[in-house]
Amino acid sequence: MKHTILFGNGINRLTPTNISWNQLLDKIKGTNKFKDDILPNTMIYERIVLQRLSKNKDILKDEFEVKSDIANLLADISANEVYLELFSLTAQHYITTNYDYGFVTSILSLPEILLPIEEYSTEDVYSIRRLKRIKNSKEAEKNYWQIHGEIRKPATIMLGLDHYCGSIGRIDSYIKGFYRYSSDGQEILENSIGQKFQDNSFNNSSWIELFFTSNIHAIGFTFDFSEIDLWWVLNKRARMMKGPLSSKIKNEIHFYCNEIEDQKKALFESMNVNVHVIKLPTGTDIYVRHYRHLINLIRGKLTSR
Repeated sequence: MKHTILFGNGINRLTPTNISWNQLLDKIKGTNKFKDDILPNTMIYERIVLQRLSKNKDILKDEFEVKSDIANLLADISANEVYLELFSLTAQHYITTNYDYGFVTSILSLPEILLPIEEYSTEDVYSIRRLKRIKNSKEAEKNYWQIHGEIRKPATIMLGLDHYCGSIGRIDSYIKGFYRYSSDGQEILENSIGQKFQDNSFNNSSWIELFFTSNIHAIGFTFDFSEIDLWWVLNKRARMMKGPLSSKIKNEIHFYCNEIEDQKKALFESMNVNVHVIKLPTGTDIYVRHYRHLINLIRGKLTSR
């Protein structure tokens, strides 16, 4: 079975100069520095957009300005050596919720990377098929999916509730076989996940398939409850495993962390997610050493199968 690495902003934060989520949200608030300690990021973003001093008659134009501000704030995310170790894993797919290009910038230092990195998405807002295909001289190509958008295309940046819910609608359509898109002037209708299992017709046209067909290893990602699109996919997969596809869905999903609340761990386990709690080391550079340890654990799982 193929393997997929899912990562978030945790690895970016290994570089102290890279902006944190709290810093980013605080900056796009402008002068309206409201308290937000009980609000999920989706709601903080919606309040920022809705209370923004409007310069336009269309809220979408105001929102595009906010997303452009986010893109500018993330434009200087630095390269990171831990990304090189992540890339060295024998995984075929990499999924990230990051909008920036820290991962790509990092691996471009490798002499085996073959340019150009090809892009396959035609989406202007959503990121069901936002794929970059990375070829290299050492092994088969790797697929890189930015599922929450990218800073070069600010309209694709997914942070607000409105955008998340619109994305879930498209994910639902993809799973049920109602998802349509155009490629080279031809309209394509994707088969449902169930039909793809029946026909063995999985085609890697979306990252969504990977949650049913590959082993997922989540690292540097907190799985915050604001990530409602991914929680929806996990829940849908778990429900399908108790239905007609119970004998078909054989992949494993692994979540690696250094600590987790009991209730959240139990929720993961109810959704057939394997939780690995790895305590932080002592001494210096604890987070860099922690991520390297996690990567080595994942490497062992990838090579033993």
